[in-house]
Amino acid sequence: MKKLFLIFLISSIVLAQNYNDAYRLGEQTIDFDAKTLSVGNSSIGALGNFSSAIINPAGLGTIKRDVLSISFNSNGFENNADFLNNSMTSDKRNSNTNHLSIILPLPVRKGSATIAFGYNQSRDFTSILKFNSFNNANNSMIQNLTNSNFIPDREFAWELGLNSRINEDSDEYQTPISGKLTQSGEIIENGFTNNWLMSGAVEVAKNLFIGATINIISGEYLKNRDYYEEDLPNNTYTGLIDPDYPETEDFQSFYLNDIVDWDINGWDFRLGLLYNFNNLLNFGATIKLPTSYVIEEKYSIYGKSEFVNNTYTVDYPGDWFEYKFTTPMELSGGISASLPLVNLNASIKFVDYSQMEYKEGFDKSELIDKNNQINEIFESTLNWNLGAEFTLPYPSLKIRGGFIYLPSPYKDDTSEYDKKYLTAGLGFPLAKSLIIDFAYVYGWWKNFGDNYGYEVSRTYQDIEINKFVLSASYVFM
Repeated sequence: MKKLFLIFLISSIVLAQNYNDAYRLGEQTIDFDAKTLSVGNSSIGALGNFSSAIINPAGLGTIKRDVLSISFNSNGFENNADFLNNSMTSDKRNSNTNHLSIILPLPVRKGSATIAFGYNQSRDFTSILKFNSFNNANNSMIQNLTNSNFIPDREFAWELGLNSRINEDSDEYQTPISGKLTQSGEIIENGFTNNWLMSGAVEVAKNLFIGATINIISGEYLKNRDYYEEDLPNNTYTGLIDPDYPETEDFQSFYLNDIVDWDINGWDFRLGLLYNFNNLLNFGATIKLPTSYVIEEKYSIYGKSEFVNNTYTVDYPGDWFEYKFTTPMELSGGISASLPLVNLNASIKFVDYSQMEYKEGFDKSELIDKNNQINEIFESTLNWNLGAEFTLPYPSLKIRGGFIYLPSPYKDDTSEYDKKYLTAGLGFPLAKSLIIDFAYVYGWWKNFGDNYGYEVSRTYQDIEINKFVLSASYVFM
């Protein structure tokens, strides 16, 4: 059979980037040091630590001593997927060093000035999905490819002996396969984005601080999908799939593997303000300008079909392709109250996800189509965070708790698709200069995914995460 790799590659690149990829980079992150995370990342209006460089740079101005910090993270992802009335649970865990920083107050005659440098792993793309069930309906990915509006999709199925031309000169195809197949698969996602931060803050008037952060972003993302369709349990398709090729007798199985591989680079800039009122209340506000990303992507595809006496394969390793993308501006505000033995925090963040935008890497009509799709599907959200810290005078111990609520930005989603996180933690000194913080996070939400088409081969997913973070800070006296 004639190979059509070049055309297929072009089609695949066109299809590879979509609104879900856009949201993957625009989605709000929760990964910070243990102290910040244990109070629900609610510290926009609170006194600072290094996470202030991202949450509110002005908070750094309240720090009076040099501080060296490091954090370790263990992230567990569990997915209970229902596919055609058959449930399957899968899980995945990874661990890493997610934070390293130094904070340096500067000697000044009046007020305060502080600079900070460090690294923070802001996104963890770890996820997994497994599914397996018999689809009794009259649909399949083979039919979806055969009836696709994209000629390369139809020809890809033809290369694998899964359909036949209607006539010799036609680019239309047909297949005797009409569903009734066992469908199974696995999707594994890995990757991260790292923030390399340079931040500074000054006290411009009594108890009024302003700060700024330049954030250089690097990272990677890998999505590996394995998908199978098998003529089980009924062995329905024993005849020829393509009458011109006797090798296509007695279809057994179809396998598709596609891999999306990203190299991520980007940057953004943040400004923050913090005002301390009588040492009782703090008010904070932050603006993050749109983040600019440059994505280098490679999209590779492998297909295999098995018949009783023959096997076909199509393998294209893909090539690197570059495009540019921006995520929206973010506006945040928060308040912190310092009461006897307890600190209370609350914050909100406004993000208009319809402002995500592809910038370069596609022709004009493609850019317009992609950005119009973003405008049609996404809307603005108001994220909110709550946190509390209780101080026990003896033994010297801080007990923390919080809640994070991240509404789904997809217009048609109900609240069950919103991401919710409960957080808890402890902080205690091991020595006069050494402070240990611990955080635990439990998150939950629903998701769904289509293997092909719309709502004909869909997985309904209940997702839970369990995250542990351990941080150590050394304060130079």
